[in-house]
Amino acid sequence: MTEFITEEIERFVYWQEERELIRVKKEVLKEPPPWTDDTILQEFKFCQVFREDDRTTRWFVKHIRDPLQDKPSVIMATVIFRWFNLINTGRTLIEHDLLLNWDRKKAIEEITKQPKWITGAYIIKTPNRMDKVTGVAECISHMWQDRNYIIDTLGEQWIKKESSLEKTWNLILKYPYMGPFMAYEVVTDLSHTYLLQNAEDRLTWANAGPGAMRGLNRLTGRDLEFCRRSHDWNKEMNDLYETVTEKYMVWFNRKDLPYEMREIEGGLCEFDKYSRIVKGQGRTRSIYRHNKDLPLIEDVTGGKSRYESNYSK
Repeated sequence: MTEFITEEIERFVYWQEERELIRVKKEVLKEPPPWTDDTILQEFKFCQVFREDDRTTRWFVKHIRDPLQDKPSVIMATVIFRWFNLINTGRTLIEHDLLLNWDRKKAIEEITKQPKWITGAYIIKTPNRMDKVTGVAECISHMWQDRNYIIDTLGEQWIKKESSLEKTWNLILKYPYMGPFMAYEVVTDLSHTYLLQNAEDRLTWANAGPGAMRGLNRLTGRDLEFCRRSHDWNKEMNDLYETVTEKYMVWFNRKDLPYEMREIEGGLCEFDKYSRIVKGQGRTRSIYRHNKDLPLIEDVTGGKSRYESNYSK
């Protein structure tokens, strides 16, 4: 078992608890801001504890993933949307039937009519000497040509009850410019579909990105720049999952969203950002600005929150 520094692991747990309580106070209890006494969480923007709660993912779930969640077409629809990862672009893709019938030329023509085409939340790499939309369209087209192989491979694993997040990640990762982060985003989405909802490694595997690695370095007292590829990051995330779920996270009571390895990996990245500010080692780029006229979360549940009964008095 990995030895974690008590003070650091308590900060990790505190951050996840406080960030989730902010969501509950804001969305469920409808309280006015501020939703926390923590000045860092008041000032800076941090991701949700559960990725399913972020605004773009909620839109994607309602309009793309849920309607296709038991169909093989959900694979490429997810790949296409996440490569742009923008709600407006998602609407354009649906309107012109580009998620189910990809057409590179038509996609470029329609998407570039928008003022903004692609997410700024993370870096998306594309071929040199191509503008971003053309480059992304080229990458999608490459995978689209191979879609039957991808669908057949994942379908066979599902039939044999050998579905695996890691195997799916490795399959998608081999395509040009996909990269470890993007591949993990797609796999996370597919883990809520028929293909991977019963994957054998849901509670034992996650892809540790650079932020998660720094978070683990903080928890273990290593140099923050330690990022050796041969290091067993997954074992440490497993040990953290076991420690957190057995000793700390008994308060989580969400019937729809179990606390899994994805919450560990994502939480480590946000914990690193939070710790950086606490220790005066820098700051996150995103400042939180509350706009009462523009809710950050679209209502995709048809009114009353699904979680309200868990927290109502």
